Amino acid sequence: MLLNKLSKKVLSGVLLSAGLIASSQVVAENVGGVVWDPSSIFDFSSNSNLVEDLLSPGADGVFNTGDAGEQNMLQGFGLITNMNGTGANAFCPSGCELTYEFGGFIVDSIDPVSDAPNTLINFTGGWINFYVDSTTAYDVNDITTANDGGNLWLSLTGHAVGGSTIQATLTDFGGGTDAGTGTGLLDVTGGMAMENFDTDTETDGADWVFSTSFQPFQSGGATDDGFELFGTADFGGESIDVPEPTSLAILGLGLVGLAFGSRRKQK
Repeated sequence: MLLNKLSKKVLSGVLLSAGLIASSQVVAENVGGVVWDPSSIFDFSSNSNLVEDLLSPGADGVFNTGDAGEQNMLQGFGLITNMNGTGANAFCPSGCELTYEFGGFIVDSIDPVSDAPNTLINFTGGWINFYVDSTTAYDVNDITTANDGGNLWLSLTGHAVGGSTIQATLTDFGGGTDAGTGTGLLDVTGGMAMENFDTDTETDGADWVFSTSFQPFQSGGATDDGFELFGTADFGGESIDVPEPTSLAILGLGLVGLAFGSRRKQK
């Protein structure tokens, strides 16, 4: 009878611990100091400011599609400013910054006539790396403040649909004043938050979706690093709860205790 009561107490403790673990994980997920609520209506949605390089033709004035040369490749960096409807003070309460760098998106095709006067551009390849950092202040004039010294929070690569990882519509292309919008899909490949976002729940089994808008700096100039465009980018995906190791250990100890009590009763 005593062992039976003990087993019931252990079971109650296990269930209570599991309930507390589950409820705490639903309330907030914390990865590297970045905090968000997976149960939010947004699930995971983030907004950012970005700067990027202007696409420019080669010396012959022609864009050589498929060429991985710098002038034919989309690259840049940015800073996450809002997450699930909250500002940096809420999603980085410890004072961290969530920054990113992207590159490797190569112009694959250019169609200047199908949606005149716009130009439709398809890109292939590409990657985006997000970093969490508490020591370096982000500076729009210095790409190293976005990619140097921080911990790799999430790494993604372009997810191709119909051969394209980004589809962009530009209202002014090739004249040195590119402006427009773009959309694409991403697959998670690594980083501290990989387990949270490797879900395959977006279009075509991708992990994240993103959209961007961009235009030249009003002064017609460039950053100290030579980036000529600025704009915004929105990233979103479905996140899942990943229990902390300590929580799993507590639950495991409770289960061990329950099994021990059961064996004692059988003797």
